[in-house]
Amino acid sequence: MKNINLLLAVMFTLILSCAVLPVQTMAKSPQSATQTQLTGKININSADTTTLSQLPGIGPKTAAKITAYRTEHGQFKSLADLTQVKGIGDKKLAKITPLLEKI
Repeated sequence: MKNINLLLAVMFTLILSCAVLPVQTMAKSPQSATQTQLTGKININSADTTTLSQLPGIGPKTAAKITAYRTEHGQFKSLADLTQVKGIGDKKLAKITPLLEKI
């Protein structure tokens, strides 16, 4: 009788943990969090560093470089001007352009 109760307890624990695991995994996914935060296109001339760092391949340091460049040189006249910011090349620009408002 003790063996049956133990077996049932182990099976119940396994079933319960399998049901909870996918929910916890989805909640910790940084990519899905970023995708839900970016609901519209970003205006590169008015976005703050927090918003800019949500772009793929743009972390907090690069976002700070974008805002610093904008402060020093004025608004971007085209999206291609982003390549003047250290850390943004043609590949990264191509990746983020669909997420940016046209200038």
